[in-house]
Amino acid sequence: MPSSMPEYTLTRKRMKNVRMVVRAGTGEVRVSAPHRMAQRDIDSWVRSKSEWIAAKQAEALARPVPLSPGPAADALRRELRPVVAQLLDEWVPRMGVAYPDWRLRIMHSRWGSCNSSKKSVTFSVELARQPYHLVEYVVVHELAHLLESNHGPGFYALMDRYLPPWREHRSELNSPR
Repeated sequence: MPSSMPEYTLTRKRMKNVRMVVRAGTGEVRVSAPHRMAQRDIDSWVRSKSEWIAAKQAEALARPVPLSPGPAADALRRELRPVVAQLLDEWVPRMGVAYPDWRLRIMHSRWGSCNSSKKSVTFSVELARQPYHLVEYVVVHELAHLLESNHGPGFYALMDRYLPPWREHRSELNSPR
């Protein structure tokens, strides 16, 4: 029995391979495909992924709608700012790094980021919705990048040294709720 065709929004781009994302909160399916790819091939590819799409839509609908600028994001930012400041005050001297410039932003695909050359870190406002130990994990993770810019063995050794249960925290943070 052939799979049914899931609804999707198509964007054509200069790219090599077709890509798909299922939006959190809404379950909307967005497909990006190369200009040269035939519509029937795109439809066939999407249809072949229908079971995966259904599973991802169920996950996506269970997650909160992604933040956009406005009162909800501002409230989360106000809640998170003192927590991050306190964690930085605790972890910067413990890890022996220079106190970084830091900010909170709406980030849709990451919990944090680090610019090691500028000694700055950015944290997702969405962290305000997470338990304290997971916010702490992200803070330690980004501070570790001030010492080791990539995710190589040296970085993992730092994480093991400073926050031994980091793997469990990462798994918990990234698991669908």
